[in-house]
Amino acid sequence: MSDPAFEGNLASPTMGALPMKTASLRSITGGLNGRPLAEPLLEAAMQRYSRPRPPASEVAIAFGLDTTYLPHAAVVLASLIANAPGAKFRFLVVHDGISPQARSTFERCGEGHRFDWLEIKGSSVLGMPGKRHISRAGYYRLMLAELAPPDIDRVLYLDADLVVMGDIRELYASDLGEHAIGAVCDVGMDGEVFAERFQLQPQRLGYFNSGVLLMDLAKLRASDDLSKVITVLETRIDDMEYGDQCALNVVFWSRWKQLDILWNVQRRMLMPQEGKPCYATAAEIKKGRRPKIIHFTEHNKPWSTDGWHPLIWTYYRYLKKTPYRAQVLKLGEVHFVKDLRRKIKTIVNWYRLQA
Repeated sequence: MSDPAFEGNLASPTMGALPMKTASLRSITGGLNGRPLAEPLLEAAMQRYSRPRPPASEVAIAFGLDTTYLPHAAVVLASLIANAPGAKFRFLVVHDGISPQARSTFERCGEGHRFDWLEIKGSSVLGMPGKRHISRAGYYRLMLAELAPPDIDRVLYLDADLVVMGDIRELYASDLGEHAIGAVCDVGMDGEVFAERFQLQPQRLGYFNSGVLLMDLAKLRASDDLSKVITVLETRIDDMEYGDQCALNVVFWSRWKQLDILWNVQRRMLMPQEGKPCYATAAEIKKGRRPKIIHFTEHNKPWSTDGWHPLIWTYYRYLKKTPYRAQVLKLGEVHFVKDLRRKIKTIVNWYRLQA
């Protein structure tokens, strides 16, 4: 669900690259995740923004999935294809045993594009527990350097709880410089507190969100960094508040490239007054630009029975383009009255938070 006030109130940063400093990993090696009424107004406003379209070439997109998250990943698939006309995609799906029938249904969302189904076998990540609202499948991205075909040197990993609103080729072409990964800071984590907890060099906004992760597989294959992440998970899982996301941050602390924050617009960027901390300042999160990826972070998902979000309509817009719409509506117990109530709740709370 959208709102005409959104375009003028969206917190959308134009942050440059954060200062990068080399941090010691001794702590790891030594001791050791129905269109609303306002929608047309928002869409019209969005059309004012032009964006570069990189030349068409095969773009490698990766997911870590189990059967439960296939319908939501299909929304990601539908949204990124719709917003990248003419693009050629190669989808890498790291999984734990998805059936051929389920694979066939999922591939209908990306007809004309290539799919590689990379099954994990015999890895310790299969035995790791989920954390909070994070599925165990989130750990599967840690296997990409090992399982991805050798002809793929770069991949963009995406979580299944987001919607792509920009041309993903622009993000895929981002310059990582000397870094193996590129990401966007997680504004819900105090980076300085995190650094102190793990004996790392303090860096404000130095903690990244791993839901959108641009990965240089050539560099990752040449190092043992992802193996270190798995080691952190195996030895300190209880200290990892957000599972492998925390472990990735420990290993890659101060060694990642800050991407344009519009490529991972998190809930707290949109609703900083919701009662939860947002560690980016108003100067760092500027207003007036459209998100290129809407990330439905935290437990309040669009498909949840009580879920609400100012941009929830984008999820349902692209869900209609998949074979999973009826399934998602049934599981979420969504009917006309509940849908109407959620839309009203979204509008009321959006205006309340902007007051």
